[in-house]
Amino acid sequence: MKTTSSLERTANCADNNDDMDSWKSWDEDAVIQKLKENDISESVVAAFSNVRIKGRCLKSLNFYKLMTQLHLSYAECVEVKNFLVNIGCWPTPSIGNNKIFNDPIHGSIQLHPVCLAVIDTPQFQRLRYVKQLGLCYFVYPGAAHNRFEHSLGVCHLAGQFIRTLKDNQPELGIDDNDVLCLELAGLCHDLGHGPFSHVFDSRFIPKVKNRAWKHETASKDMFTYLVDLHGLMKEDGIFRKFGLTEDDMQFVKELMAGPEKLNRGNSWWPYKGRHNAKAYLYEIVANKRNCIDVDKWDYIARDCHQLGIRNNFDHSRFTKFARVIDVHGEMQICVRDKEIVNLYNMFSTRYLLHKIAYQHTVNCALDIMVEQALIKADKHIRIIGKDGKKLKISECINDMAAYTHLTDNILFKILDTEKSEDESDKRSPEESQAELEAARNIIQRIFNRDLFKCIHESQPLSPSDLQGLDEDEIKQQILKYCRTVVTENDLFVAIVNLDFGMKGENPVEKLNTYSKHKPNAAKHLPKEETSRILAPYSFKEQLVRIYVCNRRDETKIKAIKEAYDKWFTDYQFKLKENRESYQTEHEERQRSLSKLNKP
Repeated sequence: MKTTSSLERTANCADNNDDMDSWKSWDEDAVIQKLKENDISESVVAAFSNVRIKGRCLKSLNFYKLMTQLHLSYAECVEVKNFLVNIGCWPTPSIGNNKIFNDPIHGSIQLHPVCLAVIDTPQFQRLRYVKQLGLCYFVYPGAAHNRFEHSLGVCHLAGQFIRTLKDNQPELGIDDNDVLCLELAGLCHDLGHGPFSHVFDSRFIPKVKNRAWKHETASKDMFTYLVDLHGLMKEDGIFRKFGLTEDDMQFVKELMAGPEKLNRGNSWWPYKGRHNAKAYLYEIVANKRNCIDVDKWDYIARDCHQLGIRNNFDHSRFTKFARVIDVHGEMQICVRDKEIVNLYNMFSTRYLLHKIAYQHTVNCALDIMVEQALIKADKHIRIIGKDGKKLKISECINDMAAYTHLTDNILFKILDTEKSEDESDKRSPEESQAELEAARNIIQRIFNRDLFKCIHESQPLSPSDLQGLDEDEIKQQILKYCRTVVTENDLFVAIVNLDFGMKGENPVEKLNTYSKHKPNAAKHLPKEETSRILAPYSFKEQLVRIYVCNRRDETKIKAIKEAYDKWFTDYQFKLKENRESYQTEHEERQRSLSKLNKP
């Protein structure tokens, strides 16, 4: 009787998500009957008959309990485990069901069978053919890594982080489903990246579709598509086998793409996947509060390794010092106060990566060329989507069957397409062919390293210096000031934004801290209290770059340079006049108000 009581007490703490499983309703006789039906050895059946275990207690069984309380041999324990696995109530997968990947950044990574089921789909394997840094490997030969290995790394770090919180603060009630959902979200967060990553979602799609679009939306759509396509959430699917529910699926999507638009009306808690008591879970994979998350940790470490740049941030140290604390009624991840300097190292490293690699002048030239090639080829290339429908490149974002086939290899498809595939084009064949040929010529120039040339880069500017001017507006101003014949196709303007990931804000100040002697008291730590040397006072700068298409036309290059210098000088003069005029008007209003207020 004591043994049964012990098992029942443990079972009461079992995962509530398993209510759907029939074994929970079995009584003692039903358990014995099921053992017999599955040809379990007589000695095991006899042991269960003596102890009399109910179905709801099966979840709590492990080898230790089977050996000490039911006095089973190791071979008999394996027999019971296999039975429990078959009915879906074995608490954790064995090491044999996992796989271990050797990663150059994190060492040996062990992945859950649920994650392996996702990895083995064509939708995830597609990430092998999407470069993490686009065409940056044309500048840095080592930057040839892909979104595939980055996603494995984020999955690993997400699991590592949540397990550390679970071990350090068991009172939080973090369960196995929380851990698995975080790992799934980390694994799938980049499923929606298109060819050449941010060139596709930040430059190509907005210009073709004339609206903003984020790859996170496609990540959510692709995740939904692959789960449905491969039956992962069916009754016999592997997601169900490991206890994942519809709420968990909602949770994973929210971790990747944020709350649904229809649910944003609740300003306090817009999420459906988890209660606000677990708000901190939403800060691990994609942290909207302060941008300190495992996605950033992996790409900083991985990109530095591949680029040959030193990484000064230690993410494992941050993980060990992280604590969940109630901050004005919301559970947030906080960190020890002395670790703030470590975080400034992280954002400084991120700035350095953007400055010398991601936004390298040659890399930006390549981005512009890929963008222009995709725009010109969009109407003429067709990708096969759902039900055999032929879609333009830009239309694939609405059809995940087509999006599965859209990778960096699109450049080779454009090169190999000699005739437009647009059957609805009403223009003359010559006009249509000329546009496709222009796209092919740009791509051929990339492979011949006949690249657009950066002829000017401004000094670092504050956002107020440009007053919200965009690239096209600056381009039009330069054309107005040109004294020789220069067309729109002769030059491109690129505005490079360099910041700490939150535009002009300081993300570190959005993270609360705790002290050694008050580990459960969150405190806001201003940057002045951290360091007057290490903490910067400006968190965004902009660079204006001018690129020319024909690097050998010295006449046009000289004319464009002179036009930009003349425009920028006049623009700054007018800006200064406007500021002085505003200051004068402001001072006059203040004097007038002072006179009115005098008795």
